[in-house]
Amino acid sequence: MKYDDASWHYGQGFPKDSPQDYGATHIALFMKWCFQQGWAGEIHTQKEPDETRMVIDGGLSATDYFKKYCDGKLTDEDFCSEGNDFAAQYYGDDGLYLGDYAKHFGDLMYVASESDHDYSKFSAMLEDRFKSGVLTRSQLKASKPWWKFW
Repeated sequence: MKYDDASWHYGQGFPKDSPQDYGATHIALFMKWCFQQGWAGEIHTQKEPDETRMVIDGGLSATDYFKKYCDGKLTDEDFCSEGNDFAAQYYGDDGLYLGDYAKHFGDLMYVASESDHDYSKFSAMLEDRFKSGVLTRSQLKASKPWWKFW
């Protein structure tokens, strides 16, 4: 299953003066956070364990890693089963990730590099969402107080 593809973001609406790397930044940051949770797939932990560790530790840009080792595509091969459970809901078609990203970092979308993002703020955003258990738009609607009927 493909969650996202950087090439999907280079078309209409992509700033002409931005490097294509900026279309991958929001994807690579998500991948990095998932790797830090211990959710890297075997394809990464077996084939490029040193580089994967460098992404986790911050010694290698997640965007550079994503371009080189994932070919700009975020798929179910990139994560273990727990990571895929999270990604399928939160990043999927009904997921809240892109909305959360736009709310917190929309001014940086497609115009800023990974290093221009406050990664601690980004991590906190994902951590809060993960802890809440509300990962999809349908869950968000269902999370209203019991007494609200609308």
